[in-house]
Amino acid sequence: MTALRTRLAALAAAASLVTSAVLATGGPAEAAAVPACGNSALSVTHTPSQGATGHGSFVLLFRNVSHRSCTIHGYPGLDALNSTGHVLVHAHRTLHGFAGGASSVATVTVNAGRFASAVVEWMNFNPVTSGDCTFSSSVATTPANTTHTVDLKVSVSVCDLQVHPTVAGTSGNNGFTEAQVAWKVGASASSARQGQYWNDAAIDLRSDGVTWASEIAQLRQLIALPDADQTSAQNATYRHDIAALDAFFGTPGLYT
Repeated sequence: MTALRTRLAALAAAASLVTSAVLATGGPAEAAAVPACGNSALSVTHTPSQGATGHGSFVLLFRNVSHRSCTIHGYPGLDALNSTGHVLVHAHRTLHGFAGGASSVATVTVNAGRFASAVVEWMNFNPVTSGDCTFSSSVATTPANTTHTVDLKVSVSVCDLQVHPTVAGTSGNNGFTEAQVAWKVGASASSARQGQYWNDAAIDLRSDGVTWASEIAQLRQLIALPDADQTSAQNATYRHDIAALDAFFGTPGLYT
């Protein structure tokens, strides 16, 4: 019995030392905690604007461009700007908008290369007077928990402008976001390889469940153009399609 008590006492002492060591280092849970996304971790883009029954919306897309997972918690900042960059109105933060919304404000883990998102909505008419609303020239947005503000060339109404909490994923825009990534990568590829990325973008758009017929046709038209020695007409088509698709993907001037 003495030997057994001695062995148990030794085990208890060892366990105490392990517990003390864990507490001193913050514990496994704290050591493994996912850090917040910093100013350089997120690429900020947006989906095309949509309109329905008197209101409009688009989705802010936050892609983790770092090499490790990070977290976002809360609402992005969003301001409507006029043509000179002055703030017309600050978006107010709401859980639920005209077409639903988030059920709560939660901490979102974004793996490397993946997305989080937040919905932006507004009224297309003044809800008090039923008159016209002022529309912005652009918006400025700041991902939650960062100070990195990005200007986006998207027009919104100042009437009941609202932004919802950041959520995981792309808010149902998987095809568009994958197409956008392919479009952006294609801009830095050689002219001989750009067609491959444009084809990937067209396939992704077709899978989205939304009819992007015009944009898919423009991508196909770009693929069909020769890489060099274009005629004047072909060059004009190229410039038109590039500008239209840059506007669609929210990447103005990317291919120029």
